[in-house]
Amino acid sequence: MATTNTADEPPSSTTVPEPVTTTATDYPSLQPALHLRVGTWSPTVVGSLSRGTPLTVVPLVGGTLVSEPGYPVRVDASMRGNGADYVHTDPDGGRMRLRTDLVMADDNGETIHVHYTGIVDINADMRRILGRSENARSTEYGHAFIHVTFETGSMRYKALEQGVFVGAGRFVLEEGDLKVEYRISQVCKGSGLAEEGSA
Repeated sequence: MATTNTADEPPSSTTVPEPVTTTATDYPSLQPALHLRVGTWSPTVVGSLSRGTPLTVVPLVGGTLVSEPGYPVRVDASMRGNGADYVHTDPDGGRMRLRTDLVMADDNGETIHVHYTGIVDINADMRRILGRSENARSTEYGHAFIHVTFETGSMRYKALEQGVFVGAGRFVLEEGDLKVEYRISQVCKGSGLAEEGSA
């Protein structure tokens, strides 16, 4: 038996929704914001029964956090006490996954808690560093990326709590000591402008 629409049923529609136009300004852009540089100490391999990937804890010492020229939040702070980098290496050995906490303080005693998570590609240069090879050298930017959050009780740095920040990092060998540094940018509304020479 055929069925028919009742008065309470809306008529069927074959209208196709109009496509949404996407422009370059719909994508975020990055504003250079902060430069983080931290020294490392001898790591401790803890292991992990539950995760299946071993936990390594790396003490962080002697760090600085400085704002980039032109960034509206002026920061010039150094590490208060020590921090820690909690590292899990993927089972295939191809990447390290970071979870890091440290506290920075400026000359006025205003403090900022810095927390970031990220992924580091273990490329040939990184393997030489981890293996303490005589041929080890500093890595280039482009193989380590982080998402950074800030927490503070200072109105001076309130804007850091309200933004979204990402960073690109590298590992630096200086006279046998290993340091990590990150160029941190704030995620902003897209400008829609490509840099000169970009495709």
